[in-house]
Amino acid sequence: MSLALNIPVIETERLRLRAPQLSDLEPMVAFYASDRSAFVGGPRDEAATFTSLTSRLGHWVVRGYGLWHFEDKTSGTFLGWTGIINAPGWHEPELGWSVLAEGEGKGYASEAAIAARSYAAEHFGLSHLMSYLAPANSRSVAMAKRLGATFEHEHELLGKFCHVYRHPKVEAL
Repeated sequence: MSLALNIPVIETERLRLRAPQLSDLEPMVAFYASDRSAFVGGPRDEAATFTSLTSRLGHWVVRGYGLWHFEDKTSGTFLGWTGIINAPGWHEPELGWSVLAEGEGKGYASEAAIAARSYAAEHFGLSHLMSYLAPANSRSVAMAKRLGATFEHEHELLGKFCHVYRHPKVEAL
């Protein structure tokens, strides 16, 4: 039996949002071995990172939406991921993101998240998303605010304290 995945490709001015692929594993392993991963379930070893990569594909299968990996359109360099997460423990779909070190500080994560948020509203009917953010993750909190999200309430997710930021409602085109 073969499962066909229909993960849409989204292109922005500088980025291509696409399905996770095996060639992303090595940069993901480096990310999850670093301190950068502390706010998104890290650190993780290679086996746990592989499970994370494959579970992203499974999320698309069972939910019909999920995380895109994004890359520079010109070079093809894998830069991070963004999209919609709705797993056990989540009280509603979340707009999430992570950016690899080489993509930090260039606006890539914001550009990708805006594209994912718009696509989710138009194609998945998810027009009023939230994000779970660790209060100490000042870069993600600042990005959420730049995206127009506002602090809504404190929450506990998977045994960790977080803040819920609500994104502005996006009207489907």
